[in-house]
Amino acid sequence: MRLSCKVAAALLCLGSLLLLYLLAGSAAAPPRPPPAPSPPARPAAAPLARRQPRLSRSPPRRNPAGGKFVNARKPGEQKHSKEPSSLQCMHLAVVACGDRLEETLIMLKSAVLFSNRRLCFHIFAEDSLKPEFEKKLKEWPSSYTKKFEYNIYPITFSVGNAQEWKKLFKPCAAQRLFLPVILKDVDSLLYVDTDVLFLRPIDDIWHILKEFNSTQLAAMAPEHEIPKIGWYSRFARHPYYGTTGVNSGVMLMNLTRIRNTQFKNSMIPSGLTWEEMLYPLYQKYKNYITWGDQDLLNIIFYFNPGKY
Repeated sequence: MRLSCKVAAALLCLGSLLLLYLLAGSAAAPPRPPPAPSPPARPAAAPLARRQPRLSRSPPRRNPAGGKFVNARKPGEQKHSKEPSSLQCMHLAVVACGDRLEETLIMLKSAVLFSNRRLCFHIFAEDSLKPEFEKKLKEWPSSYTKKFEYNIYPITFSVGNAQEWKKLFKPCAAQRLFLPVILKDVDSLLYVDTDVLFLRPIDDIWHILKEFNSTQLAAMAPEHEIPKIGWYSRFARHPYYGTTGVNSGVMLMNLTRIRNTQFKNSMIPSGLTWEEMLYPLYQKYKNYITWGDQDLLNIIFYFNPGKY
């Protein structure tokens, strides 16, 4: 009994002490104020924000000529125009007879498609084909027609028998031999057959003119790469250039030099001009040539190797 009384008395004392501690803590803490509205941004924050670097791009400059905005061009940067210049005309010649109209147009279109500079076409054609050429060329879109100009010439031979020249190899093929005589105002040109197709700019082959030395006046490809199986090295009955001969399907010519050159030949000791030489040369070798005008070119450059 005494023990129970002692325990009860101890618990009562402990409870009294705990009550006194709680009452003392409540009296010491001040009352919590009601929630206040958020204070405005401090004035010092605004200058800090203005000092931050701008991350957005500057707007483009206004076009002084009118309109909205244009992008500013860097100093020294040039605007590249695709408009060709008539002062940079590259001359291209072709001869078309018979049924070669469509084939020739495809060749000309491929030349325009890839070339970077302006082209001047010199088209030699039979009278019946002239209106067809003019009609077809005018139907081309302006993106093509603004890149070239053209002239259409009749088939003419200045020396010898015209019909004989016309039938020398394929119809009208010998016309290429007379380009220096007919195109007196043209300094240089590229002649191509109608079955040529351009897959890169004519500019690339036109640059070869600058690589000519002081005596060279024409550039052509070899007729064959292997002399043992080439046509000229096996079958030719006349002189030919080099070990395989040359092919005249693509011929780059400096017409001014051709007109002003005296050519060595097998007919007379002194030299002859291009026009003086053509018909006598044909008369001498006509029974030995197979490929017509190409054979005559091989004979000419055989006697004048420094000109090629």
